[in-house]
Amino acid sequence: MGLINLQTNLKSLRFGNDRVHGGSSKQPYIQTPIPENSGGFGVLDTDFILRGGSKAVTDSIKDVERLGKYFTDVRNPSGLLFIAKQNLLSRTAVRTQASGLLLNEGVYTPISTLLEAGGVAFGLHVNKQGLNPFDGPGSLRTYTDVVKVGNLIQPLTFSNAIFNNRLLRLNDLIISNSVSALPPSGEILNLGNNVITYSGGPGSILGIGKTNIRFADQRTSWGTDKKIGSQVTQNDTLVLTPSQIVESSELNFNRNNSFFIPKIQDFRKKLRTPEANKSTVISNSPDYDTQNIEKRVNLGDPGNRAGKNLTSYVNGAGGGAASIEGNGSYDKITALALYESDKVNKSDATNDLVQFRIEVISNEKKGISTFIHFRAFLDNISDSYDANWNATQYIGRGEKFYTYGGFDRKVSLGWTVAAQSKIELIPMYKKLNYLASTLAPDYSSVGGFMRGNLVKLTVGGYFFEQPGIITSLSYEIKEDSPWEIGINNISGSDDTVKELPHIIRVSGFNFIPIHTFAPSIQKNIFSSISNDEIGFGPERYIALASIEGKNGNNNYDS
Repeated sequence: MGLINLQTNLKSLRFGNDRVHGGSSKQPYIQTPIPENSGGFGVLDTDFILRGGSKAVTDSIKDVERLGKYFTDVRNPSGLLFIAKQNLLSRTAVRTQASGLLLNEGVYTPISTLLEAGGVAFGLHVNKQGLNPFDGPGSLRTYTDVVKVGNLIQPLTFSNAIFNNRLLRLNDLIISNSVSALPPSGEILNLGNNVITYSGGPGSILGIGKTNIRFADQRTSWGTDKKIGSQVTQNDTLVLTPSQIVESSELNFNRNNSFFIPKIQDFRKKLRTPEANKSTVISNSPDYDTQNIEKRVNLGDPGNRAGKNLTSYVNGAGGGAASIEGNGSYDKITALALYESDKVNKSDATNDLVQFRIEVISNEKKGISTFIHFRAFLDNISDSYDANWNATQYIGRGEKFYTYGGFDRKVSLGWTVAAQSKIELIPMYKKLNYLASTLAPDYSSVGGFMRGNLVKLTVGGYFFEQPGIITSLSYEIKEDSPWEIGINNISGSDDTVKELPHIIRVSGFNFIPIHTFAPSIQKNIFSSISNDEIGFGPERYIALASIEGKNGNNNYDS
């Protein structure tokens, strides 16, 4: 019979004798005759009530039978190897306080897999690890099983609670400069450079060996508690002694006290003293105690309770009385009032991460300006330069010829102003009102002639006291801004404030610079030897200057 005529109904195919030299693996484990037709119970064969329908029970029984043969088949040891691999993985897993003596994630037996396969259609789920797949004796332990009060080895006392909690015990050992093992797990705490040492785990090789979790500072043994600078690691990196760590952690212990003034801790400062033993990994940055952002740029600490009367709407949490000013609980730049002077107020109250102010030049007093300071919550800034070229087209020529016709520059920017406390709210609105008034005319005291207002804009080192005119601006109040409701302690009106939004966005601020030089291409000076730039002309559209720039100390001249 030729192959082309070979036919089968797929029921005559034989299995078995699938090993070399005619041996049999006895697989598949479950052998079922091929049915003549699909048959069944119709809708009951679908996922009705049970996953898999009416066949869910028989299918689960077959799964248990199949897996049982797989786990016990000596001809095909992959099932037995699977059991061994699961326990080896448990041995090399990370040890927790709930781990057993040898297997860090608990023992694995195929009983849990067989129960899961048999009960999955009924929504039964068991623990994968543990001699007992269910809760109870011999089951998988959890952290709460270990540290809960009922499991204390001895009567409940503070010292016993420390013994039963690994983190608390480690803290106690570090302070007391001692080493301890935790039975029955065999973990060793605070030994040399190691926080914890235990057998097996990720640091072992196939479960043989130990895992060491080191201290972050790679310290040497503490020895006795000594002064800063005497404790040096293997890399000559200074570390803190245990008592200094405890002392630092208690700096803000009484923060909820209404008379408490926060103490900001700076570990870097301690690590850098004495000067003879400087750290090799800690940067020589400013002193964080005095130069942190809240103090350096006067952001304040709205969460500070010192001096505040939280029960009074009038005084408020952010201040409102003169006694509040000393604790730095509010933004001093936002609360800063308008002032008139011939120079910028260099007091700490005007210092910000980026200089931002508008100086309105007086039309009456020579050399005098009114200064407006806002916190530099800047949005987009646009600096547009335009060159006007006039086109001429001659008869008989297809292209155009251009002659230079002029230059123009326009600046636009936006920023946000926000009041965090009552003491900031009214000064903020007074400054906004004055800024808006600069677009209105100023009438001379003699003759009453109408005139505009010139201003100087400073934004970091990009614009520095740049003269110009403001052509437009807009105030936007977003729906997510909270409002001051202006009531007093007896639900009456508080005349010291008004019903105002706390946040306003200044947008559409358009500014036309008036340059102090004749606008032209910058006249640069180059070296006759290297052709490198060695000097810059006065055409400085981008300032690259700061407060000290008035004295010629800027990045062009230096």
